[in-house]
Amino acid sequence: MNTDSLKRCPSRQSPAQPHAKSAWILNKRKFDRHEQTGKCAENLVIWHLRATGWTILARNFQTHKGEIDVIASRHSEDLRGYPTVAFIEVKSRASAIGLGPEDNVTPAKRAKITATMKQWIGAHPRLQAVYRCDIASVLLVPHRAPRLRYFKNAFYPREQFGW
Repeated sequence: MNTDSLKRCPSRQSPAQPHAKSAWILNKRKFDRHEQTGKCAENLVIWHLRATGWTILARNFQTHKGEIDVIASRHSEDLRGYPTVAFIEVKSRASAIGLGPEDNVTPAKRAKITATMKQWIGAHPRLQAVYRCDIASVLLVPHRAPRLRYFKNAFYPREQFGW
């Protein structure tokens, strides 16, 4: 058997060349790491909300228009006895370098949240409440304690609702 034919065989790749499958596995691991960071951040925010008296109404509420990470409610005495319903976007980052996670909520993302919020309110017409949009920013830097920053009324959906 000729050794030159083995060297030219297209099905054999040198160890220096990555296979397409190994590149997919690396991308999947990277995606899983981001997904784990996001789930950990959501769990931390939910723990914080429950500790401060909020009731979780929904988590990862999805429609064809978008997704809202957490929907929570709390009875408030100052607003005519109506409960406050917060639609919370959770943003997380595993590095403290650069912009904060809350800066990644773009106007396009706000429009998606507002459209999804409108559908949730339409599905619960009997609930009279005060609605607001919040952002929870979580930094999960390795070997450090998590840092949670919570922004009440982070943006107002006036354009879509006419409020």
